[in-house]
Amino acid sequence: MPLTVLVNLRGNPEPPTEVVRRLRAVDPNLGLEWSSFEQWRLVRKWPEHDRRWQWVQEGKTPPSSAHDIIGYIPNDCDVDQVPAYVTHLLREWPVDEARDMLSKMNHYHTEEATAPVAQAMEEAVEQTMADVTAPLKKTGRRKKVTLAE
Repeated sequence: MPLTVLVNLRGNPEPPTEVVRRLRAVDPNLGLEWSSFEQWRLVRKWPEHDRRWQWVQEGKTPPSSAHDIIGYIPNDCDVDQVPAYVTHLLREWPVDEARDMLSKMNHYHTEEATAPVAQAMEEAVEQTMADVTAPLKKTGRRKKVTLAE
């Protein structure tokens, strides 16, 4: 399922909650922002210790621009493919902290980290299938159906 563009009451696009949650697990300053190109871009807010905050304090840079643009996510990208795009973008990003974020991305998306979600999904599917097939199992018989001509 491609990244959906949902808008808030003001008509501004809101990033997918699950994607934002995953990004924040890697780094609390990572996020998605809707660009003027009508595409999601991966951004990282400047850390508090970043010297560029002085530009904001001096009024040279607006607070809404106090971030780095790491790259863009294709509009047809599936939600499950976002981690691969983020990993690729972080590999290309020439910043020392990118290596640390890459290691967190790799850990966060290992089988060990995603196993609880996969197990919960499997249990939900099994329960749903049990609920759907329960009425069929109770009767144990098929009804003969004839079509009226």
